[in-house]
Amino acid sequence: MQNKEYVKEIIEKYADTVYRVALTRCGIIENAEDVFQEVFMKFSEKMPKFKNEEHEKAWFIRVTINLTKNIKRSAWNRKVVTLDENIEFETQEQNDVFSSVCSLPQNYKTVIYLLYYEGYKVKEIADLMKTKEGTIKTWLFRAREMLKDKLEGGFENE
Repeated sequence: MQNKEYVKEIIEKYADTVYRVALTRCGIIENAEDVFQEVFMKFSEKMPKFKNEEHEKAWFIRVTINLTKNIKRSAWNRKVVTLDENIEFETQEQNDVFSSVCSLPQNYKTVIYLLYYEGYKVKEIADLMKTKEGTIKTWLFRAREMLKDKLEGGFENE
């Protein structure tokens, strides 16, 4: 009974993060939902022990990224046509930004999401994505440049 409560608490804590990373990387709601379920199934099966809350959150993001890679590589996914997911936003500007970010290559949209939405630093993103900091900086630079071109009025660096 105690494990069920713990798993429920963890799901509530990381549900948004896992789903948003999955949707950002997959681009298809159904695939994101599948990844979401699989991440929490893996957690409940393995019940890993974490050093701290940052390690815990990083584990969920890392597993989500790995599972989205598996979906992208699957033979089924290569034959699926992406439908326009009509996600509604409060403003047209938010909708434009979301559409522009979703149109970026997978690694670019992932680093944009982790930096701006999750608040990770470049080094932390590099660790999560198991790549070099320089590569992450390059992806961020290129993603920002692509977003500048796509969004009228420019894109200000923070």
